[in-house]
Amino acid sequence: MIRRISGEIVEILDESVVVRTGAGLCYETQVGAYAIPELQALMDAREPVELHTHHYLEGNVAAGQSLVPRLTGFLTAAERDFFLRFIKVPGLSPRSGVRAMGLPPERIAAAILARDMGTLTKLQGLGKKKAEQIISKLADELAELGLPAGVEDARPEQPEAMGPNAEAMAILVGQLGLRTTEAEDLIGRARVSLGPEAEIPAVLEEVFRLRR
Repeated sequence: MIRRISGEIVEILDESVVVRTGAGLCYETQVGAYAIPELQALMDAREPVELHTHHYLEGNVAAGQSLVPRLTGFLTAAERDFFLRFIKVPGLSPRSGVRAMGLPPERIAAAILARDMGTLTKLQGLGKKKAEQIISKLADELAELGLPAGVEDARPEQPEAMGPNAEAMAILVGQLGLRTTEAEDLIGRARVSLGPEAEIPAVLEEVFRLRR
């Protein structure tokens, strides 16, 4: 199973990029639209890239189709982990799942936690019924992820990391892979800007703006 691809991006297609490894092999890797701007910048600068990948076989043997190996790629391991949860929803294949990634996975996770149907139904291929299925399947699971083991004990003097900020911390640390201290700082700055009563989706939007 191919878990990572490292090399240089040599071509960007409609729904995929081509990565040339140090050995000279070129791998076409499906990517979400959210990742294209960053990958385009890396290609323009001729900077190396490492994609965390999910390797699968596409096709239906029962229907007489050949199985074709495919790769989907993500900027971080946390994004890939979210994607693997996402495509467990009935009716979401790896291909349709990656096509739905018009927003960064952490923003989709935030919409699921907030049960934000408006955001989910704007994603490619997701109608109201599918958005409802995604929320039903994943909202509680994502909420239960919480903080990584040991975080609470390591920083007991930071009560703001719990309570109303717990969901934001779970996404930024557990899904996006930020350091706990960085996530706390960003959430604090977002709440200063928005006010203490701001809802989690608004806080996350402000965090993403601050990180640009």
